[in-house]
This record gives sequence, C-alpha cells and structure tokens, in this order.
Amino acid sequence: ALRALPSPPVWPDGDHRARGGMASSKETALRVLYAPIPEEHSSAAASESDEPPPPAPRPGRLPRRFVAVALLVAAVVGTVLAMSGPRGNRALKLPAGAAGRNSLEEKDDATWIQGADFPSQAPKMDIDTEYQVNGGWGTNYDHIPSPEMCAAMCQGVEKCQAYTWVKDAGLPGCPSQCWLKDSVGVKHPKKGLVSGVPPPRKQLAAGVVKSSAGTAGNTLYCFSLMVPGSYEEGLLQWQHDHKAGIFGCDKAAVYSNKAITVAPGIVSEVVNSTLKCSYGGDSQSALNAWIFIAVWQTVIEVGDYKLFSWVVKADPDAVFFPDRLSMLVSQHAGAGYINNCKYGMHGPIEVFSSRAIDILAKDYKSSWDGKAPKSCVAGQHFGQWGE
Repeated sequence: ALRALPSPPVWPDGDHRARGGMASSKETALRVLYAPIPEEHSSAAASESDEPPPPAPRPGRLPRRFVAVALLVAAVVGTVLAMSGPRGNRALKLPAGAAGRNSLEEKDDATWIQGADFPSQAPKMDIDTEYQVNGGWGTNYDHIPSPEMCAAMCQGVEKCQAYTWVKDAGLPGCPSQCWLKDSVGVKHPKKGLVSGVPPPRKQLAAGVVKSSAGTAGNTLYCFSLMVPGSYEEGLLQWQHDHKAGIFGCDKAAVYSNKAITVAPGIVSEVVNSTLKCSYGGDSQSALNAWIFIAVWQTVIEVGDYKLFSWVVKADPDAVFFPDRLSMLVSQHAGAGYINNCKYGMHGPIEVFSSRAIDILAKDYKSSWDGKAPKSCVAGQHFGQWGE
C-alpha cells in the first residue's frame, strides 16, 4: 500500500511570498507500508483447514511462483529492448487509456496549459517564467484563480504592460496571486509562475446610450449609494446627463447619509449611517455589511421598488448597460436574484427580484427594532464580510 506523506515546508525564493505565511512544497514523499497478514491467511488459520498445507520449497531452490514472476519480467524487458534496438525505433504501444492517463498527469504537474480548459483570450504566455522589474509602478491581487483572469485584469488597467501570476503563493483558500507591472523587465525561469502581456485594449466608439425601456416582467428599479463629497457625485451627475448607468433604468434613485441634489429633480434619500467602516478579510475589502443593512432598510421604507419587477444596486463607478440587463432578466423569471460571477456574488452590481426584497422586508419587521433582518443577523457571522 502506498501512502502519500507531506514533505517538509520549502522556503521559496523571489519576492512573490504570501503576506502572513510562506508557501509550502506540493511535492510528496512516498513510503511503502506493509499491511499485516489477515488472520484467515495466517498459519494458525491454515492448520485448521481440511486441505493439506502446500509443500515447503526444497532447500536451495526458489519457490515456483517466484520463478514464474521472474521469467515474466525478463520476457517483458527483453521485448522492450528488442523493440528499441537498431532494427528500427518502433514505439511501444500503450494499452488503451494509458495515453489519456499520462496527459492528465502532465496537466496536473504543469503550472498552466494555455487554452487547455477554455479558449485563451491572451497573447502567448511564458510558462514557468517571471518578469522581474526593478522599480516603477506595480500592484498585486490575491485569490486570482488563473493567469487568464490576471491577463484580463492587466488589460483593464491602462498603465499595466505586463503581469505575473503565482500559482501557489501560500494563501488560504484559492492560493494564487496576480501581479501587475508597468513593463516586461527581465525574463527569468521560475517554476510555478506564469507571465505575459495583456490582450490589446479595445477602443469603443462613442454612441448613444440606450435606456432599458423594460416591458412587463423585466422593469428595473436601480439605485446607487453615494459618499457625499467624493468623486462618486461627479460620476452620478455624468450618468444622469447621458442617461447612462442607473439613469438608463425605468426608475433611478440615489442614497446617501445626506440629502444632496445630484442632478435636477434627483435628491438623495437619507440613510441612517455614517457610511464609514473598517477594511479587512482575506482581500482587505470594505467590511460594510452594517452600512448596507441600513441602506436596504431605507430602500424598503421608501418603497418605490415595489412598482418594478427587479431591483438593481449598482456602485457609482460600476459600468453596466440597463438595456442588456432588461433582456437578461427575462431569462430568470421567478428567480430571487442573479449571480454575477462564477466565483460567488460580487457587490459592484446586485440584481434581485422585487419579491426577494419583499421577503427581506418581512425579516426586518421580525427583528426587535425593525432595523436589521433578524434571520440574517442572528444566523450569520459576517464580521469579516462586506455587503
């Protein structure tokens, strides 16, 4: 029986070390363990059998079974040598399925095989290579599961000219990291890293933003939470002027902790919150769950959402197209919400059915002061979670 035993931790070289911990080697050591002989095959059990015991091997001779196995091994070795001899380099044919097993093993051992799981959108990647850059601009993101996503993140940042993806940076959960850089620098071979340049950035032609113009069953009530005095005010004013973002929905609203005139006829609804929170968790993101508990309480109290089929919360700096969303929600009739990412729901845009908000409103009413959803607060621990 073979049992896999973990190898001792290995300190990696280079600068791609996980914050708060070091990556450990994925290699394993194999130790051969011999299981004890079952009782039914022991000499005591054999003595109680009616069958006579097998004859003992003669002194100076090997058991027949051992000789047979040795002859079989010799025959196989001789066949392989004959096929690889000078009479022709004939390849040894593997049994059916063996080639597939080898390819799977190679895939598991490889740091990354570009295009193996899905069509790649990135230029050719340098596998097991690090782009080392001295100085200049750079940033990194934790828990990025693939170099394809790392390349896409680089494409979205104008100053990013190259990236390096670390397969195992020793992080909890998804252990991978993405490093964005302003140049390729010097290429160095390094196992477990994938580097490359981003796909070309597409230039979008200016055009008229379409509104959602929802029909029965897919009308949209969209809102944003705005921090007063921040850049978000200017973003929402621009969206209003161009009927873009939330202002392309059937109904738009802005929430803040102050009554602010965002645009003509658009005054923010007041939320009972300072809109301040700490940062933390595994990605150092905003721990703003209680802020949005107050926001949703205000949304329910205002009540405008009830006149529409769907409720959309969008960050002021989130770009989305309401006309496309109105077509999409028609495919999810009866759903409570729409998941916006295969890695879990993310906050920049959240889409709920108005029925789901009705159920949330009942949960608020069941709490002792009506200011928080009872089952959520009592049944969930979200100290390190955001909205």
